[in-house]
Amino acid sequence: MRNILAIAAFVLIAGACTNVQKEAETSGLAMSQMYSDGMVLQREIPLVIKGYANPGEAVKVTLEGPFRTKSRKTKASAEGKWGVRFAPLKAATGLKLTVEGEGTALAYDNVAAGDVWVCSGQSNMYFRIWESVDNGDNLADADLRLFNMEIPFHLDMVRWSDEHIEMAKDMDFYRPAQWEACDEENVRAFSAVGYHFGRMLREQLDVPIGLICNAIGGSPTEAWIDRETLEQAYPEILEDWFSNGMLNQWCIDMGKINLGYPENAVANHPFAPTCLFETGVATMEQFPIKGVVWYQGESNDFDIPMHEKLFGLLVNGWRKYWNNPEMPFHFVQLSGLWDRYSWPEFRDSQRKLAEAMPHCEMAVSSDVADSLDIHPRQKKPVGERLARLALRYDYGFDIVPSGPAIRKAVVDGDKVVLEFEFADGLKSSDSQALRCFEVAGDDWAFVTAEAVVADDKIVLTSGVESPKYVRYAWQPYTNANLVNGEDLPASTFFATISEN
Repeated sequence: MRNILAIAAFVLIAGACTNVQKEAETSGLAMSQMYSDGMVLQREIPLVIKGYANPGEAVKVTLEGPFRTKSRKTKASAEGKWGVRFAPLKAATGLKLTVEGEGTALAYDNVAAGDVWVCSGQSNMYFRIWESVDNGDNLADADLRLFNMEIPFHLDMVRWSDEHIEMAKDMDFYRPAQWEACDEENVRAFSAVGYHFGRMLREQLDVPIGLICNAIGGSPTEAWIDRETLEQAYPEILEDWFSNGMLNQWCIDMGKINLGYPENAVANHPFAPTCLFETGVATMEQFPIKGVVWYQGESNDFDIPMHEKLFGLLVNGWRKYWNNPEMPFHFVQLSGLWDRYSWPEFRDSQRKLAEAMPHCEMAVSSDVADSLDIHPRQKKPVGERLARLALRYDYGFDIVPSGPAIRKAVVDGDKVVLEFEFADGLKSSDSQALRCFEVAGDDWAFVTAEAVVADDKIVLTSGVESPKYVRYAWQPYTNANLVNGEDLPASTFFATISEN
């Protein structure tokens, strides 16, 4: 597989980089497609540049910029791999990277040093700027760089062409891509959530930002997990995909129709376990990044315990792949849809995952949902909420990162008092009475509770004797309206009430 990747990388570079010099046909020098003119190299970490060459071939890597020119020399291993390490770079533009083999050189211009984020998941991350309703303020920005990975397949219930079926069999899912500066034309086809995330980082950090989007609509969590991890932790998911009752039947049915099953029974499909990790992550060749923003879960909402396990495997697997156990991995909570009855519990599960996993924070999106459309069109608030999380937790900004986060529910006389983190300025978002709070006793018979703000706490009156449980926004689609002083919404939650 690695040799195939190396050959593919060489073909992509040869086709996309006009700076390739062919003085010698004997060199096997090649880089992954992540290296192109206009790329962003991750700043403030030891920078590793990797590639391929003929076994034993001498390789020289040179970085030029507003600093003293830096060069490193190495030789390719017996497997044809090589790598060099540079001291951490400061944010900069106008760099040039040159990689020289024996008689051949690859030169990359307009290189920047900044922060690189991967924008991944399924359709709500893929959802493009031109489809969203809040794209009127798009601005060209030469130092917001986009690497847009897209697939040529139609992910709907149609049989693919023979050509596309052969591409899938070869695990050739993504079109060749290259780094592009954000302008009013190419940004239209880029992730709306990703763009607004990156734009807010640009405004606050004033450093180059690189965004890599590899999101695929409909993709389940298990498609993004590496094979070794699944073999060790959840091997039953790797059993015959076409008849695996553990997995999303809609995803399997899509794959069967797309691939022309049973004539083509090779389960190489973007929805099959491990396939998107192998084609959309491993092909990055560990290109250095700052972190990940993630929007996915709709294809795993049918089995919440399984999703909890898979999500942990995914996050830890990606951190292992990038050799960074503290790599930020921030995600979007599912929004709302009138007939998705598991979503209240799923959203609460996501909230608990964010609390339990280090360097993993959650952005709420239920207030910008569409009751009839699984693809809400308001993406700017979602991207900016992800950016707030990064600015607070990864960059040390003193800002409120999210809406009110439930911390405790206690009985106080005949009332229930709720305490929150990030509670300054608690209020309703629409100046109406607070909605969607419910209380129950041991019988689990939830009744609507009246909710009022008192000293940045919520006081509930329900008439329930001996209240034991409280929940908020516990509907598939909710019009819950609790926000804090930054107008950031509270998450769905379920809590056990304790004695004061």
